[in-house]
Amino acid sequence: GIGGLWGMQRLEGGVAAGKRAVDLGPAAPGIAADVGSIFIRARRFDEAIVQLNRILEIDSNFAVTHWFLGQAYHGKGQFAEAVAAYRKALTFTDNPWVKAQLIRTLAKSNQRDEAVKILDGLLADSSRRYVSSATLALAYGALGDKDKAFVLFDKEIAERGPRPPQFAVVPLWDDLRDDPRFAEIMRRVQSSKLD
Repeated sequence: GIGGLWGMQRLEGGVAAGKRAVDLGPAAPGIAADVGSIFIRARRFDEAIVQLNRILEIDSNFAVTHWFLGQAYHGKGQFAEAVAAYRKALTFTDNPWVKAQLIRTLAKSNQRDEAVKILDGLLADSSRRYVSSATLALAYGALGDKDKAFVLFDKEIAERGPRPPQFAVVPLWDDLRDDPRFAEIMRRVQSSKLD
C-alpha cells in the first residue's frame, strides 16, 4: 500500500501512486495524508503543502493531515506555520510523537523555553504511559543534546520499535544525520532486518 513505500528508490513510484489515489476524488483523509507523507519523504515540500491543504478542504478534523502539514512547513523552513499546524494536530490527539516534532520546530524557531517545557511534560508522561525512545531521541536531538539522543536511538533499536527502518529517509532526523553515529546506527538497523 501507499504507506509501505519506504525506500528512497521507491519514492517516485509512491508519489505517482499517491497522485492517482487523490485523483480518484475526495479519498479518505487517511489515504490522502499518506500521500502528503510520501511527498515529505521525497523532500517535495511544496507539493506536500498543496496536497495536504486540499485534504483539509475536504476534512479539517483529521489530526494526521495537520501533523504532516507541520512536517512539510518545517521542511521549507516556515517554522511559524509548522508550529501552528502541529498545535492544530494536538487539539485532536495527545500523541507524544507529534509533541516531539513540535519541540523540534520550536527549537528551530528560538522558542527553546517552550520546547523544554513540552519535553519535561513528555518525560513526566513516560512514567504513566508508553513514550517511545525514538520520540525522546528526536526531542533531545532537536535541543542539541546529541549524546542523549543517540543513547535513546540505540534503545529504540534494541526495543525493535517500529520506526527505525524509516529513519534513513525521513527528514525528521536531519538534525542528527551529519553525525557519524547516525550512519553506524542505520547500518545496524539494516543488518537487524535480516535476522
